[in-house]
Amino acid sequence: MSKQHFLWKAVDINGKVRRGIWADTGLYEVQRRLRKAGCFPVWIRSTAPVKNVLFPARRNFKWSSFARRLATLLEAGIPILQALEMMSSNERSSFDQDQLIILKNQVESGSDLSEALAHLTPSPNSFVLSMIKAGEYTGNLGKVLGEIADELDLELVYQRKVKAALAYPALLFTAVILVLYALSVWILPMYEKLFQSVGVSELPFLTRVIFVGSQKLPLLLGGCLSLVSVSLLVVKFSNSNQWRIHLENLLGRAPLIGKVYHLRDLVQFSRMLSRLLTAGIPLLEALRLTAGTLRSPKMLALISNLVVNVRQGKRMSPILSASGIFPREGAEMIGIAEEAGQLDLMMHYVTKIFRRDLEEQLQGLMRMIGPLLTIILAGLIGIVAGGVMLPIFDLSSQLQ
Repeated sequence: MSKQHFLWKAVDINGKVRRGIWADTGLYEVQRRLRKAGCFPVWIRSTAPVKNVLFPARRNFKWSSFARRLATLLEAGIPILQALEMMSSNERSSFDQDQLIILKNQVESGSDLSEALAHLTPSPNSFVLSMIKAGEYTGNLGKVLGEIADELDLELVYQRKVKAALAYPALLFTAVILVLYALSVWILPMYEKLFQSVGVSELPFLTRVIFVGSQKLPLLLGGCLSLVSVSLLVVKFSNSNQWRIHLENLLGRAPLIGKVYHLRDLVQFSRMLSRLLTAGIPLLEALRLTAGTLRSPKMLALISNLVVNVRQGKRMSPILSASGIFPREGAEMIGIAEEAGQLDLMMHYVTKIFRRDLEEQLQGLMRMIGPLLTIILAGLIGIVAGGVMLPIFDLSSQLQ
């Protein structure tokens, strides 16, 4: 069998995220090599040729819909092979139907569902595979699949909320750029010619600055547009995941948006850890799997520290409290849960607190940025209008 190149992301025994590219015969073999090296795979993807990047031949499999449908059938008492057969026969999409047929054949040949899913391309992430494996071991596969679907849906909801919070400011910023471009290309040159035709000898300083700026602005906007286009092409043809991480780290340090991204990481950390612990996955492995879902360098360093200390038999709450990035209230709740032996249940309540804080921060961001950009837009238009009206006032006073 010919070998393919696979990009992978994994978490080592110290909780640190590792990335690389390996050549092997299949995705499952890469996953087995990572496990043998003491790493927990987060995702493994086959490298695609350039033509597939430009013209993707297939779309991603809908893991949330798959998990929810299969959970419903299993909880209704239908055997897994028959459930997969029903799902594949009723699937309208040819790509999804092919994936389900491959999955059914793997399970029919004796593979566990988690092992069969690892052979699909694209395969689900490590969180989904680990949850399914835990469900197979505990005999609660239907319930675990329902929790996976809920988790994936929640993740999608919060991604949309963050994007929605940024979409309105981005729209207003685009409106500012378009207004400035229209003024510099059509409106201001018309007034400049008008003042020259009536013989205005010396324009006010503000008017001269506005006219000079209007001459340079189209070139500046064109340069910025070219830079953005080149950046998008670089992201498209390179490791876009790395660029996305750098962009999110940059946004995470922004004054207003940074708090939103930090709370999002806290929600994801507590929610993932709660789901994994509830599914029966040991704390050490759950922490390492949770690290694979985060991108913030501070949160990754915190989880790496947690992994090292938990392996030594220490509790998490003192480390979280001393980290400076984890809220003290959440750390105290986790400390109480560690003493009572109910960490999985307490992480659920910690998630609710962080989720409420995130929603409040998103609403506050929307209330703040919208009026701020509106004021900036009105101020720019006012300055331009004032600069244009000053020579008119001077000219009218001279005529009188």
